[in-house]
Amino acid sequence: MQINEFIEETANIEKYYGKELETYQREIWYNELGKMDLVKYRKIIREIYRKCKFMPKLADIIEISHTIVNNHREIVEEYVDCKRCNGKGFIIYKKKLENGGKDIIYDMFARCDCKNGLKYAYDGTKINDTEHRSKFYVPTISQLGM
Repeated sequence: MQINEFIEETANIEKYYGKELETYQREIWYNELGKMDLVKYRKIIREIYRKCKFMPKLADIIEISHTIVNNHREIVEEYVDCKRCNGKGFIIYKKKLENGGKDIIYDMFARCDCKNGLKYAYDGTKINDTEHRSKFYVPTISQLGM
């Protein structure tokens, strides 16, 4: 972020709280926050308006910055090539079940045994919360003999 952008955005904080930073404080703020992207700084300022009752200190801004980064961090998942599921992590298959005296073909779901399938792992019988335990689970393709 350029110095003029920083001054302009920081002036918005000063106007909102009715308190100006001293030149020395503004220099320290810029040394700590100036490397930040302007869009991110604007997000932090919006969060400051929501969370701070009084003019924030530099430590408050840095704390809010870390909160925003942690809350919006994209989860990067490792992908592996798999010929069975074509990298999707699951397989959809057809199963014929009797329902009300009729045979109906249903689309069923099984997770692959590869690393991509781990994100679909679910076993209701192993939930720690006893109140919400169930018999439902997502079978792996090897459990189904596929």
